[in-house]
Amino acid sequence: MVIVLLLHVLVVPIETVALLRFGIGTLFILIGLTIFLVGVDLGISPMGHHISMALTKFNKKRIVIITVVILGFFISVAEPDLHILANQVAMVTGGMVSKWQVILTVSIGIGLMLTLGIFRILYNIPLYKLLLVIYGLILLLSLLTTPEFLAISFDASGATTGAMTVPFIMALSIGAAAMKKDSKASEKDSFGLVAIASAGAIISLMVLNLILKTDKMSGSLQLKFGSEEGILQPFLENVPHLAIELLLALSPFLIIFVLFKFLFIRLQLRQSYRDSVIKV
Repeated sequence: MVIVLLLHVLVVPIETVALLRFGIGTLFILIGLTIFLVGVDLGISPMGHHISMALTKFNKKRIVIITVVILGFFISVAEPDLHILANQVAMVTGGMVSKWQVILTVSIGIGLMLTLGIFRILYNIPLYKLLLVIYGLILLLSLLTTPEFLAISFDASGATTGAMTVPFIMALSIGAAAMKKDSKASEKDSFGLVAIASAGAIISLMVLNLILKTDKMSGSLQLKFGSEEGILQPFLENVPHLAIELLLALSPFLIIFVLFKFLFIRLQLRQSYRDSVIKV
């Protein structure tokens, strides 16, 4: 905000209405992100830890694979940064690649790679060997991917390491690594899973490019600021749409955790509330 204000004073003056909207938007971000991060600390991180501890008790690999793929998929769908990137991709491709194509493709890639990362932890596969194979595959795919989509693919890896995805992945990996007796190995395992999951976003979008064969960008990144009337009107216009997207993104993940809670975790409601109060 300080940088924008300096540019406004020294370089490019901004219209008063736009400047006021920028200030209000910044305030909303500060308040909303604070509440969001507190919610992640109280909800998403404990969910990931309890679910990972429950998964490690299963001896059947099939159950672990299916569960981690589903969890990785839905936590990525709920990532706010990915929704922003997907909207921009839809704009610059002129609708050839839709928003939900990007979100679903990236989420599938993260779910699959997250499962691979959990298996690496459980079976003590060296991280450098797995990363060598993964990034070797990315190198090969990059030779077949169009330059425009190559940039989008790598941007997706950054968008998926956001405030929702990373805490859950870290909690999931720490829970799985906690089954080991070697504390140093556990720390390395919990770090490596984020890198592996991020690579899934890159690979999945490169594969999508090969399937759709999109070679040229026909759109443009034109941002719409909503109504020109009033300072708060653009914010109010987006509330219903964003609220629906939020419910669609979070509801599947919440349903999965509730199922885990009653079937496997056996965590009492009073205990959950007490843990949250202690953290606050």
